[in-house]
Amino acid sequence: MSQATTRLAMVGVDQRIAPVEALAALRGDPRELAAIRARCGGVVALSTCHRRELYLEGAPPAALKPLFFQWAKGESALSPVIRCGESAIQHLLRVAAGLESAVLGEDQILGQVRAAYREACAGALAGPLLHRLFHAAFRAGKRVRSETELGGGGRSLAGSAVNVVERRLGGLAGATVLVLGAGEMASLAAARLHDRGAGRILVCSRTLAHAAQLAAATGGEAMPWEWREQALARADAAICAVSAPEPVIAAPALLAATAGRQFVAVDLGLPPNVARPALMPPGVEVIDLDGMRARLAGQASRRAGAVAAAEVIVAEEAATLQLWLASRARGDVHSRPCCRRPAAG
Repeated sequence: MSQATTRLAMVGVDQRIAPVEALAALRGDPRELAAIRARCGGVVALSTCHRRELYLEGAPPAALKPLFFQWAKGESALSPVIRCGESAIQHLLRVAAGLESAVLGEDQILGQVRAAYREACAGALAGPLLHRLFHAAFRAGKRVRSETELGGGGRSLAGSAVNVVERRLGGLAGATVLVLGAGEMASLAAARLHDRGAGRILVCSRTLAHAAQLAAATGGEAMPWEWREQALARADAAICAVSAPEPVIAAPALLAATAGRQFVAVDLGLPPNVARPALMPPGVEVIDLDGMRARLAGQASRRAGAVAAAEVIVAEEAATLQLWLASRARGDVHSRPCCRRPAAG
């Protein structure tokens, strides 16, 4: 393993070791990243509903966990996983390929990795090795989606949520589904509902203009945020994907809106968007991220061929990067960062 390779590290937690509540408690603070960058050669933060991870360049091994908790904030009894060198490289490439997602081959994760890298570039936070690492991850993710069937069919957590709702309702024709939120996850859910022929789509967002835009694109009906409980009462199901520190649907509101009838809510929020009543009424079901993960746990065995092909691509791209890192360590090649640190003063 080259000296350059060993300068790369990842420290973090994901859905495989952390329940929803623990991940929600680790709220990455972007304001800390500049201070972390000052203590090492580079940093990129990846924060999604399934993971909180820092990718670091040139950080002393003893500093990895303290740097993570400096960024992650929040209290957690979890011990973050540390991967160094080749292990860190393999992990990021697997993440970008969708091999580490709750939904194997999910579409969103590659875009989230790209967004994390863009934010690091905007803040001049990534060092030369991290630049190369993330571009290798982009290539791996793109190849997996174009050369294998792992990402076929527009796979996403939002799409899986629509599948769950469709199964619980016995079909979407004639059903009214509330989409709570208007961000990327909610937009994917609304689009999938429209494609599957949902009878009626209600869109409720904190910004009415965003709800109206999404409703117009999916043949839905926009509703003001203040009407979300009324919208809940008019729906057969809900898909909730709002970024909020506290539940946006209180337990009493859920009970009142679903009294005496069948209802299913898929809660994709982190922290959860829907507060669970102490006693759930018969016929009412709230499925959170942990529940979705349990339903998706058997995917790897059912899609073994596509997974194996994706693993080969990840290994190829990781080997190519490691050859470049070894050459760089010998002084044979030079990196050209795509972003510069701000000038002093």
